[in-house]
Parts: sequence; structure tokens; C-alpha cells
Amino acid sequence: MLNRKLIFNILKFVVFLGIGLLLIWVITKDLTAEQKEELRNSFRVADYWWVGLSIVIGILSHYVRALRWKMMLQPLGYNPRISTTFYSVMVAYLANMAVPRLGEITRCGIVQRYEKVPFDKAVGTIVVERSIDLLMLFLVTFLLFVTQFTLIYDFFQEKVIIPITEKFSSGLNMLLILGGSVLILVLISIFLVRRFKHTETYLRIRIMIMNVRDGIYSIRHLKNFKLFIFYSVFIWVCYFAMVWVCFYALEQTAHLGLPEALAVLVFGTVGIISTPGGIGAYHLIVTETLVALYGLDRTYAISFSWLAWSAQTVMIIFMGVISLLLLSRVTRKETVDETV
Repeated sequence: MLNRKLIFNILKFVVFLGIGLLLIWVITKDLTAEQKEELRNSFRVADYWWVGLSIVIGILSHYVRALRWKMMLQPLGYNPRISTTFYSVMVAYLANMAVPRLGEITRCGIVQRYEKVPFDKAVGTIVVERSIDLLMLFLVTFLLFVTQFTLIYDFFQEKVIIPITEKFSSGLNMLLILGGSVLILVLISIFLVRRFKHTETYLRIRIMIMNVRDGIYSIRHLKNFKLFIFYSVFIWVCYFAMVWVCFYALEQTAHLGLPEALAVLVFGTVGIISTPGGIGAYHLIVTETLVALYGLDRTYAISFSWLAWSAQTVMIIFMGVISLLLLSRVTRKETVDETV
């Protein structure tokens, strides 16, 4: 009989995949026959050398992520091989395409099996790593709003702020609704803490907090903190470059530059984490970003979203499968060495 958790994960994957496919239909349903032909032709004439370069940059970003993770584990008394941390990172991304958050568990399991790093210690460093990624996303978002404030403000004013204010009679109503929502969330949180204080779930949360503390400890005792900061920034520079070089794959997007790439990076990241592998959500958000903010023809905005998404997806699938094969090879090699 299938485990309940497994059934839930399968259902969650199917639901979010269905949402992604629905979003793809939403993007393309209003295209005319002529636009669909232009879309197909854009894929035929695209310069895939730039897409390949985007893939190489993506692999580099994940290798640097593996280097950074190795640095975080060292202060805890572990010195895993860079090959193992890199393989685990790629397998994690592959697993996340199937079931969100499964990759983190898989990644910790790999270093526990091949490098004897305790699972809970690895989890602590990954939680901190995710916090750093969130901070970097906040910084690039801040950079986007600083450099393109007028453009983005006018867009949100027209598409978001005005429609919302029209639905409420006054700003006071909006403030009361927001305040009431926050109060309800606080009360629910207090109730849940008291209700589940002595349950296994509560104990797991306490253990997770302790793991985060260990992860923070690993950062505080890094041998080369400046290098750690460089790695963290470099990873996001690579993410940015992946988008930017893809612009040159299409003649109609080659004129787009750094500001547009920054916007696609920020808003596209939201799409990537919304559905499995970002399918549908990434295409919709990137398409609307290029059309609404920069006036790009919808047909070519869709084409670009597919090229950029495909570069990331092909990279993750290919490198994830290769990493799984290489990990099995490491196991065989260690078995032979022990025999000798």
C-alpha cells in the first residue's frame, strides 16, 4: 500500500503540473494562426549557441553553489569532496522538478551516505543557504526597483493599485482588512504553538531551529568569509547572465539589455518556484513582463520565455541524470578500494 505522504506528494505534483499546463494554454489560446506560425519559425531560426552558453553559465553557478556549501560544512568538522557536493546539488534540482522541497532531503541524504555528514547538520546549512538566497533575491529586487522605479511604479499603479483601490471605498477599509488579517494570523500562530507544544511536530520544529543555529555557527566560523560572500554574489550574477545571453538567441530580443534581464530574473524567479520546474508560471510571468514593461511583441516574448526556460530545464535534467550515474560510479570505486 502506498505511503500517505507519497500519495500526497504525487497529488501535489499533478495539481501544480496541471496549473502549469493551464497557464501555458492561457498564454497561447489567443494567438492567431499567423502568430503561431511566427512562434514556430522563431524556434527554427533561433541561435542556439547562446542557449548553450546559458546552460554552461548555469552549470558554473551550481558548481560555485557546491563550493559554497562545502565551505559551510567545514566549520562543523566535515570536509566533503567537491565532486560529491556538486553531484548532490544537481540531483537536488532534478528531484525538485518532480516534488518541490524533495531536493533538499535528497541532497542531505547524498552527503550523509557518501561523506558521512549527519543529516541534521546538512539540513541546518541548507536552511541557512536558502535564507541567503532569499536575501540575495531581495537585494536584486531592490536593485531592480531602484534602477527602474518610474517604469515599474507606473505599471503597478495602472495594473494593480488603481484596480484594488476601486474595489474598496477608502484606504481605511484596506487598512482595517490588512490589520485584521495580521491579527488573525497572530492568534492562529499562538493557538497552534499552545496546542502542539508537546507533540512530535513541535519537537521537530525545535530540532530544525537547532539545526539552523548550527548552520549559522558554520557561517560565523568560516575561514574565508570574503570568499563566501563572493560565491553568494557570483551565483546570482550567473543567474542574471543566463537570462541576458538568451536575449541574443532571437533577433527580436537581441536589442534588450541589462535592465530587461534584471526584470526577467526577478519576476521569473517567482515563476520558477510557483510550479514544478516553473512550467507555465515562468512562461506567463516572463511573457507579461516583457510585453507590459518593455513593449515586446507577445509572440517573441513567448518564444524567449520558452528558450530561457528550456535552457534551465535541459541543464537540470541532463546534469542531474549524469550526477546520479557518477555517484553510483563513486560507490563502485570505493568498494574496489576497500577490497584492495
